[in-house]
Amino acid sequence: MRTLTPKGTAKARLKALAKTGLSTLLVSSGADRLIGRRYGGQGVILMFHEFVRSAENTLGQGCPVDDFDAILAALRASGREFVGADEALRRLTNPKARPFVVLTFDDGYRSNIDLALPVMERFAAPATIFVPTGMVDRTINAWWLGLRELAVTCDVIHMEPMGLKLECRDLRSKQAALESMTAWVWQDFARADLLAPVFAAHGVSMPDLVDRLALDEAGIRAADRHPLVEIGAHTTTHRALRLLDDAEVETDIGDNKRYLEALLGRPVDWFAYPYGPPSIGGTREANIVRKLGFRAAVTTDPGSLFRPHLDAPYLLPRQNGEVPASPVSHALAGANGAFRALSTRFGAPHDCPEISNDH
Repeated sequence: MRTLTPKGTAKARLKALAKTGLSTLLVSSGADRLIGRRYGGQGVILMFHEFVRSAENTLGQGCPVDDFDAILAALRASGREFVGADEALRRLTNPKARPFVVLTFDDGYRSNIDLALPVMERFAAPATIFVPTGMVDRTINAWWLGLRELAVTCDVIHMEPMGLKLECRDLRSKQAALESMTAWVWQDFARADLLAPVFAAHGVSMPDLVDRLALDEAGIRAADRHPLVEIGAHTTTHRALRLLDDAEVETDIGDNKRYLEALLGRPVDWFAYPYGPPSIGGTREANIVRKLGFRAAVTTDPGSLFRPHLDAPYLLPRQNGEVPASPVSHALAGANGAFRALSTRFGAPHDCPEISNDH
């Protein structure tokens, strides 16, 4: 096993700096608003996950709550209204409706309520929290949290599946170790199943870790009763759907829908795909989501919402709202469709793939 002291890569740092600088430049110059005339659509869905008071203890992960507050203030000042997911679809039928923002939080973290909800209340901003069953019943393999726990708590990580011993004794090397391990899993999501022995060997209990960070059943029910919060579905296991066959995908999504509906005593109409495009391919998953009776589903593809999305709202774009550097500029540029424009090299402002009526 090779011993490695991670230091991060110059390429990764330059890429992050370039993205940060680009967001700032676009917003400060007003170029994002010019792009928004074609790519801004009628509104945008923003994606967040965990919220933190300071990202230092989470090695840069999570959205600092002060940044969240600043993002909402800037979006409101730009003339956008905060609306719920269903209202967003209604507004797409009215070309004269005011531009809007939909807030979404993935995975069901306690911090969505403890930290983000007070900010939402100040802005009267609703949000949908997409919850996997496994986060609630503590059966999930939340490998991304396990890897972070390893990096935070260990100075030496024996990462057997990678054939590496990672020495990470300071903040920079811990961040680099986490980036390296996470990237390794993202290259092949099947690798997530190899991590349980690593976690056990380093004293990381996944159920205890999830219990510390995620809402339980009582917390999910209480959140859903709040007038600004709606619970949505996010699969049972949070596995990469591309790894599963058709029947497994339908079971993983459908069981989650039924579990949440029984827990909440109401229909659950909205769904979020785990991981986004690396985890799904084509329209197979969208066809299954439609078959299961969802009203709409969101991806992690950047972009804004347009009227044609109503024709098959099962692969709706969603802009990442969690960017540690220049969070306000990133959110404003994303809301104007700048990242859709850049990712498509100024191609079509939206994709509306054909979704079949049956599967």
